[in-house]
Amino acid sequence: MEVHIPNVPTDLTSRTFQRLVEPILHNLDIVDYLCEKTRHKKFANITFLQPSDGNRFLSIYGPHGKPLSILGQAVRCRLSNKGPDETTLKVIRHEIEERQRRKSKPQVQPQPKSQPLQASCLSCGFHSFIDGRFSFVSEWDAQEDCLVVFTKRHLIFKLTDRNIDVRIPRNSIVQLVWSESGRASVTLSHPPTILAGTQQPPGTSGVVEIDGFGSVQLDFSIFADLFSRQQSKPEPRKRLSAIDDGHGEISPFCLVYHFQATATSIGRHGAGENFHKKMWNITEREPYQVTRADVEFYHASDLLRLGRFTEALTRLSNELASYTTSNDLPFGISFLLQALVYNCYLHPTTVQALARELVGRPSVSIDAFRKLFDWIDYPAPESDPRQFEVGGILERLEAAERQVHEAKLTRAELFSDNENSTRIFRVSVSPMRITLHGPGLETKNRILRKYDGKTDFFFRVQLCDENGQDLHFSPTISLDAVYDRFKSVLRRGVAVAGRHYNFLGFSHSSLRAHSLWFSAPFYHEGTIQIREVIIEQLGDFAPIKSPARCAARIGQKFTETPYSVSLEDHGIQMSEIPDVERNGRVFSDGVGVLSPEAAEAIYAVIPESKGKPTCFQIRWAGAKGMLSLDTELEGSQICIRPSMKKFESPDEANLDICDMASKPIPMMLNRPMVKILEDMGAPASWFLELQQKEINHLRAVTRTVSNTASFLVMKGIGDSIRLPHFLRQAEAMEVDYRQDLFLRSVVEMVLLKEIKLIRHKARIHIPQGITLFGVMDETGLLEEGQVYVSFDTMQGRYSEPPGCQRVVVTRSPAMHPGDIQLAENVVPPEGHPLLELRNCVVFSQQGDRDVPSMLAGGDLDGDIYNIIWDEAIVSQVTSFAPADYPRLPIVELDRKVEAADMIDFFVDFISQNCLGMIATRHLVLADLKSQGTRDDDCVKLAEFHSQAVDFSKTGRAVNLRDLPRLPRQGRPHFLAAGSQVIIHDKADIEVLNEQDDGDDDDDDDADQDGPRYKYYRSDKILGQLYDAVDEEKIWHRDIQLPRLNPDYNVFWHHLLVALEERVVAAVEVNWQSRFDEAHGIRQTYEDAVYNIMVNYSDHPLKPLRETEVLSGFIVSKTGRASRRQRDRSIEMNDEFERISKLVMTTMQRGPNALELCLACVHAGIAREARGRQAWNRDSSDDVASFRIVAASALLRELGTLENSDCSL
Repeated sequence: MEVHIPNVPTDLTSRTFQRLVEPILHNLDIVDYLCEKTRHKKFANITFLQPSDGNRFLSIYGPHGKPLSILGQAVRCRLSNKGPDETTLKVIRHEIEERQRRKSKPQVQPQPKSQPLQASCLSCGFHSFIDGRFSFVSEWDAQEDCLVVFTKRHLIFKLTDRNIDVRIPRNSIVQLVWSESGRASVTLSHPPTILAGTQQPPGTSGVVEIDGFGSVQLDFSIFADLFSRQQSKPEPRKRLSAIDDGHGEISPFCLVYHFQATATSIGRHGAGENFHKKMWNITEREPYQVTRADVEFYHASDLLRLGRFTEALTRLSNELASYTTSNDLPFGISFLLQALVYNCYLHPTTVQALARELVGRPSVSIDAFRKLFDWIDYPAPESDPRQFEVGGILERLEAAERQVHEAKLTRAELFSDNENSTRIFRVSVSPMRITLHGPGLETKNRILRKYDGKTDFFFRVQLCDENGQDLHFSPTISLDAVYDRFKSVLRRGVAVAGRHYNFLGFSHSSLRAHSLWFSAPFYHEGTIQIREVIIEQLGDFAPIKSPARCAARIGQKFTETPYSVSLEDHGIQMSEIPDVERNGRVFSDGVGVLSPEAAEAIYAVIPESKGKPTCFQIRWAGAKGMLSLDTELEGSQICIRPSMKKFESPDEANLDICDMASKPIPMMLNRPMVKILEDMGAPASWFLELQQKEINHLRAVTRTVSNTASFLVMKGIGDSIRLPHFLRQAEAMEVDYRQDLFLRSVVEMVLLKEIKLIRHKARIHIPQGITLFGVMDETGLLEEGQVYVSFDTMQGRYSEPPGCQRVVVTRSPAMHPGDIQLAENVVPPEGHPLLELRNCVVFSQQGDRDVPSMLAGGDLDGDIYNIIWDEAIVSQVTSFAPADYPRLPIVELDRKVEAADMIDFFVDFISQNCLGMIATRHLVLADLKSQGTRDDDCVKLAEFHSQAVDFSKTGRAVNLRDLPRLPRQGRPHFLAAGSQVIIHDKADIEVLNEQDDGDDDDDDDADQDGPRYKYYRSDKILGQLYDAVDEEKIWHRDIQLPRLNPDYNVFWHHLLVALEERVVAAVEVNWQSRFDEAHGIRQTYEDAVYNIMVNYSDHPLKPLRETEVLSGFIVSKTGRASRRQRDRSIEMNDEFERISKLVMTTMQRGPNALELCLACVHAGIAREARGRQAWNRDSSDDVASFRIVAASALLRELGTLENSDCSL
């Protein structure tokens, strides 16, 4: 039953309205209901699951009963004119099930609601040791009353007079120091979020008389200001870059906030909490360090030695600029000196004194200097003051330099520029500050190759939130001020150590990653290289009037290209051949050909591990796309097509390789694909059986070492260090990897990732499926609707390719019901040229329309396609007509595109990109609508999604107001948040219960963290798949390994004994003579792995765990990985593979490799802590995987030696 309630205050939301009526319904013993109230509407509805509950409510508050009082406003309720919404009833039923589920699990005692403290002053500054005493130095003060609120997720300072909230996420608090006098200061790892236009302060409560039922205590804090603004639509809260101008000058560099509690808060007793009680409660329950200590308080203006921060920073900047001009310090060292201030490690005065000490001394290497960032701690009462003094820092630098020198050859290979990578500094721009990072190795692009040796004049700039993630969108918070700041910084540029870096450009992938390139002026071949000169040499972009398209074309030169081939050196001739066109469609869109001889030139520059691919994704001059092998071509030639040429460019000397079809990619389902296949007639049993097989396989992984090793091989985990082989060899020597906490946790981490992907993304492996690059049939063999699928089985890792049979073909993201099509696979006759192609799907050039364009608007310039040939589904599905969207006009200017136009487009893209929103809305509607993805609203959303995909090329954003609206209440339950994952003590993994969307503190409401969704149980296939996986049950019963032995060194003790027995039996060695060399290799490896942990984390001060590095999986604490975390996981994997392969090669180099490998095993097992003294900067004290790498290298050498002995 649905009850309609008119004349409700317009500013109430469903959440706040429910809080008002909840005590009334509770007194009527009614629990199964749902309140619906849209903000700015004057009515609300209550849906009762049981009609008897609704009738009982109406008997009291109906048309003939008493009026219901809502915030003092009398309203009369009546039966709604329409019946209850079926989705709303589903939501109520799902909430009943969830209540029962929560009751069956151990209950955590909820914390009592926190009462705010009153403070008389809020300050921002830094901690320091003044005359040896731990002190707080204030750089900015707000001498006004404020409230200090500790909530479930935040510490909030409420400046009530200014209507401003300073919101500090709990996980960004490093330490809290408080004293008996009522002073407290919090040290943060990154700046807070500042919101203007806040609600009235919490804590005001009132008593409401509920007719006939006595008094009920209600908290009115969230309603107090409603009547004053009933008729006007409230402005969204605004996110600011600072509280005021004075705060904005120092807040980027000062991460300590200090408050003085009022005498009332210090002395309050009785109903509320006083300051001391609050501090002791925090000490007991918070994960961060809480210390009671006396702290001296100073104003910066009172300290002549340090001076005002801004003045000291100006002096430092000028001095570093002079050192760069005079070459008294290498630029890299000056960059890192400035980073010590910008990243809030040291005061500018201290850094200035350090810089003066470095001038005239023997040069300090960048690798040694970077170790300071691991060593310098957050100042704390128990810290050693020398850690923050020039003398102590110099001692640390000297020790670091000695360590670096001991392994300089190995370090040079790992950290120095090479043919395909170069060291690049990075800059992060967030709403409140700019931070400096690096240098780290980046894959070269055409620009970096051209200016080899000048790469420190280029920066990669990242736009992000303070925590390193993408900015969080909320409909109730305006980010306009933040985006204006981003535009201002990008237009103004960034000054570092006397160099001024300005916007240069960005690639298509970096646009989606919110990163771009800056450059500073430099001389090259006698000419000064500024942005205009660099761009002019890339090609002719003047005819392009669209900022989006101009940026995309320039961005081709910024695409990462790991390999490059000199055309002249290899005698390769370039030519142009016509496109294959019909009916206004280009069947060869983005693909050309190359001869076998030209392919051999590419094979000469790519690693042997890549094999001999037959398809390459390339960049050349102004062209981009794919090249496929054409064995009919003679000589050494490459033929491109007009569809590949995007602009004219004189830069024609080299062919750059972006990617290649060196191996196939597993075929994995995803949620949109599953939904379309369901609508095409795929039986639910097919999906459920495939998922259950996958789950059963995962459950069995940890039962035996053989299962574990096979699983790691299938997932490609640890290939570079031969981890599966290592586990098998250890078992053969009667040593079980499950006795080692670290190894066990790596396996558990990979399994946990797989379980989560299956449940929350429907990422189910299809054995009779594959993912491949697409190319065109150059021979004309294939008829309309035919394809040829060819790939390597990778020694049985994949099924055999399909024969002459029907297949399903698609590509992601598939949204339109026609994005999945049926095709006929054809196997060419013996000796046919197409048989030479591998790891690709070949499409026909015949017919009325090219198949790639039917598949979510695909083409052949590097798109990958999914193919399924499982007869159980191919025979069951019926395809729908493909989408055919009109080309949207490109947004163009009536003048030449300038850098500022591209900057505006870059930031506008970040602020207006709504791909994720459209995709989620499509999933919800497709689940709700009886026609599924064929429903008109879903078809419209598919078209909007296509438009959003093209936003980066057309400059035309989707208008959110045009999107089909979602129903009033409820999302399918398969979109609910997953369980949280926490890694303890560097390796031990804990999986917490799935997160509930229960009530939180008022100040943690939806305006900050996004809307709180209600869910209904979906009975469609995605809901069935979701329900079939209980990740917590699988984790605890099948995956999490028992703790076999509390002494985690027992594994390595037994393994070392077994290894030495085999070594002694094979050859005489003196590993002790190589121990120092092994020690240097170990330190180099650990530094490299630790750099990965820092560089790929959300925030440099909160490194990843080493288990994440080895498993290739960055853990999201929220239970759901962000886009940036997924992208970083891929990059992290590649970097670890590079490092581990180089280290293993170093160990195995030379005639006495076995000796060095054994020495490395000893060095790894006997490793000491990394030497860090920090306890606050969250990082790994030691890297545990070196001994695994060393043992694996040793086993390989032993195997080679033992096999050679056997052959004799």
